[in-house]
Amino acid sequence: MKRVLKALGQTLSQSILLVCTLALLVLAGLAVVPSQAAHAGQYSSQAQPEAKITDPAESFEDLNPQAAYEDIVNTAQNPAKVEKVYDESLKEYKQEHPQENIVQKAEDLIEKVTGKE
Repeated sequence: MKRVLKALGQTLSQSILLVCTLALLVLAGLAVVPSQAAHAGQYSSQAQPEAKITDPAESFEDLNPQAAYEDIVNTAQNPAKVEKVYDESLKEYKQEHPQENIVQKAEDLIEKVTGKE
């Protein structure tokens, strides 16, 4: 009987400790939430920067999103054309970014060693 009462008392004390810990966490959370909202309101009064087109020669009208969408749809319908467009895009990218990375240098060295060059 003593064991049962001791176990019951221990369980009860642990439950009370758990409830107190949870209550403390909830109170701490309630104390933090209003201060975060106050900080959010502080920055919303500042003017948002306008979105700018990176190339000043282009305007939104020149971009023609409908034509670009139709071009993408037509390209996607033909799998061979998709690969061709990808290769062209990759070539353009490599021309714009001529930096050779370590993988490209390794491929060149392998081609030299194997005599495929």
